[in-house]
This record gives sequence, C-alpha cells and structure tokens, in this order.
Amino acid sequence: MGIVFGDGGINNSWQLVITLNSEADAHYSFYVKSLIERLFEIKVTVRKRPSQKTLVLVSSSSNLVDFLVSKGAVRGNKIAQGIDIPAWINQDKGFEKMFLKGLMDTDGCLYVHRHIVSGKRYHNLGFCFTSYSKALIESFARILEAWDITPHISCGKRIYLYSARQVRRYLDICGTSNPRIANKYKEWTDSRKMVNISI
Repeated sequence: MGIVFGDGGINNSWQLVITLNSEADAHYSFYVKSLIERLFEIKVTVRKRPSQKTLVLVSSSSNLVDFLVSKGAVRGNKIAQGIDIPAWINQDKGFEKMFLKGLMDTDGCLYVHRHIVSGKRYHNLGFCFTSYSKALIESFARILEAWDITPHISCGKRIYLYSARQVRRYLDICGTSNPRIANKYKEWTDSRKMVNISI
C-alpha cells in the first residue's frame, strides 16, 4: 500500500501501474515485481521508456484493483483526492512501519551533503520525502514524531530528516528494500569509518 500511495497509480478499473526510475530504481523494480506476484499471484509486465528513464510495472487485474480500492487506494488523481494513510493502517504499528517503508522507498531520497567549513570537510546525512498531499505529509510527520523522530516540513510537501541519528532511527524501525537507499547509507557509514581511521 505504501508503494501504491507513493509511485503507484490506478487510472481504470483493471490496472495498477507503478512507475519507477529506470536507472536509480532498476534493482528495486525486481523487488516490487516479485512482491506483487507473490502477494496476489498475478503476472506483472515491465515496460521501459528509455526517453523518460522510467520503468512501468503493470498489473492487470480487476480483482486486484477492487481490493486495493477497498483498502483505501483511489482511482484517478491521488493528490486531487487528498490521499491520506488509511485508518486501518494507523490502527496497527506494524502496518504503519511497512506503509512508511513503501512510501520512503519510492518517494524518498537519502542524501549525503558534503561541504567544507573553515577548511574542515563535513559529511551530513539526510532524508527527504516528497508528496503533494498535505494530509499524507501531516500523517507521515505525526507517525515519525511518535517514534521520537523529528520531521521538518518544507513548503507543505516535503519532510526532511536532518541528522544521521534521525535517519538511523528511521532505518532501524522501518528498514528499506530499495538498494538506492541502502547503498547510499552504506556509502555514508563507510566514509565515517574512514574518517575515524584517519583521525
């Protein structure tokens, strides 16, 4: 459901479409394809749009669409309909974790900010989640706060985690299935080890 609310879309009564970056999320697409096929026992077709650098995962099943809609997904424009975390997910902490993981794995970005201050090199770790649904942003932030993670909302459409401690706590709770995020986190931790060794 988190993946569907992130990079998913339902534009008719028989297809779920998930659109991923063909370069950054190439390996993650295999996970998403396998997950859908394992959960729902339906075939997922993967189409590549080279000119747009996108991978489109198409699941054709009216039963799947009906099921997802019954669980809170929407047909048509998600943002215009003001999507928010479904109530049944909020009633279970395990569901909340998996839902946020799906959202962050699709619409989240882990980054390492490198800069030099007074001749000293710094590497800061941060996380950013983007959604144009105000309700979803506010609900996401509320859950993070309940986990003792401080979210910073920017322009009503982005949530930032600005410290390594905050990012580490989020990953300890939710984890990630996207190599794009896992590899960036490993890159940062490896760089910190090298700094400590040099000191």
